[in-house]
Amino acid sequence: MVLSLTDACLFAAFCGLFVHACFNRFEDDHFPSLKAVSLVIPLLPASLFYPHSRSVFLSVLAGYMICFVTLFSSIVLYRLSPFHPLAKYPGPALAKLSKLWGLYKTSTGKTHLLYLELHRQYGPIVRTGPNEMSICDIGVLEPALGNNGMPKGPMWKGRINAQTGSTSLVSERNMRVHLERRKPWNKGLSSSSVREYEPILRNRVLQLVESLQEKSAGNHFVDLVEWISMFSYDFMGDMAFGGLGFELMRDGDVNGLWGLMEHGIRIQAHTQHVPWATTFLHSITGMGAAAAKLRSFVHSAAQKRARRGRGPFGPDLSSWLLDEANPTPDPRQFKSYARESQLIIVAGSDTTAAVISSIFHHILGEQKYFERLRREVDSYFPLDGGEVPADNSTKLSDMPFLNAVINEAMRITPPVPIDLQRGPERGSGGKMIGSIFIPEGTGVNIPPYVFHRDPRYFSPHPDQFLPDRWLPDTTGLYHTLPEAYIPFSLGPMNCPGKGLALLELRMVVATLVQQLDMELQSGYDTTSWETKLDCYFVFTRGTIPVKVKLRVH
Repeated sequence: MVLSLTDACLFAAFCGLFVHACFNRFEDDHFPSLKAVSLVIPLLPASLFYPHSRSVFLSVLAGYMICFVTLFSSIVLYRLSPFHPLAKYPGPALAKLSKLWGLYKTSTGKTHLLYLELHRQYGPIVRTGPNEMSICDIGVLEPALGNNGMPKGPMWKGRINAQTGSTSLVSERNMRVHLERRKPWNKGLSSSSVREYEPILRNRVLQLVESLQEKSAGNHFVDLVEWISMFSYDFMGDMAFGGLGFELMRDGDVNGLWGLMEHGIRIQAHTQHVPWATTFLHSITGMGAAAAKLRSFVHSAAQKRARRGRGPFGPDLSSWLLDEANPTPDPRQFKSYARESQLIIVAGSDTTAAVISSIFHHILGEQKYFERLRREVDSYFPLDGGEVPADNSTKLSDMPFLNAVINEAMRITPPVPIDLQRGPERGSGGKMIGSIFIPEGTGVNIPPYVFHRDPRYFSPHPDQFLPDRWLPDTTGLYHTLPEAYIPFSLGPMNCPGKGLALLELRMVVATLVQQLDMELQSGYDTTSWETKLDCYFVFTRGTIPVKVKLRVH
């Protein structure tokens, strides 16, 4: 029986609606199969057009055109309709239509400013994607991030290794698997373990002091951001490879690793918006070359570290990931270690380097804070006493203004500005967080950058660097809500390296302030720091040109 042309068109339209329904229901778990379905289904109505056109080409063209026009029209109407599960939440219309909006906004590097503007315009809940929302409300922190919170959200599908499909600890979406894989990290980053790493950190901090002094000799200016980044990579290379990794402060970036890591960070910041295109994008010639080169370097260094064992300064984080405390280590641990070693470097270096750089931008830009911090450092570590801050971490944790400066820098420039994304467990149907129901398949961003600048939680002047807001004797002057302060996230999936990061921040800042006189280059525009901060999951930075000389005793 030959159907009329009208019936053939209606059937083709029905096929488009059917494909849309399939994507709505199965996209999260069966996307590769759905791509095949979307290519095959339009062939069914194509056969109904053939009796009318007597042309295979025109019949197939008609089947695909009507099917896909219906599919895309259905998607647009549904995402903007009152029937969508997130319809009641405000947000930009283009954001509701497609994640390509988020992809474009990411390319500008200013998503931290975008989210801040969106929340100030629309309120505490903003729809930022077809199936994505951003929430800035202290009432959702514990339900979303706490012990009974949600696992990692859908964006993490776009941050996996496109070539191997493997995940690192930070991108593991299954909460049970994440917590199991986290166990050696928790041991390696416990308070007792971090104390064992202090000699490694101390050596790198003193090397940084010497390098800055040497490179600034003859009244030369150095880029403090660059040197802090090289220091951070060297130290985290020690943590990952026991001294077999990097020597950027000594040799420079001869392998181009800094560039490789920054390139990889930018790529993943984009692919997290279009996880379905990740494999394709990395297959483009040159697109995945930087990531492949970095993986090769990291894997080679990991093999050398595993063969050699502990370094000259004793245990490092790798000791725990390689199960070296066990007389008979599990050989499977090496595969896990090789997979995680790149995470040690990227997660541990870029984040702390951004905060240290932010601290010196603020205290050198407002000398009153530098001088005040120096007075406190000198009171704990007299310059003529022969002890540098890198010698005594216990004292560092007791220094009120030092820790206030660090807290304020992480408030203004949080290590991960926007993307603490969570989502309901797959198969759960959804989850209530506070009074908000989150449908399954929805990504929920908890943006620290926005929380930290919300006047409900930090006032007055939430956009200004005011370390006094963290001091107990100024509580009447400032409203500071510690519960809204989440630079390391919170709950069982928070940053496991919090203790090590704080030790590094305190030791570096206090030692540089005690040992070095610093002067910003004349004419340096201090406002350029904020304008040159770009958000690609973590912050990339501009420059801080300074003249450095060893402080006279």
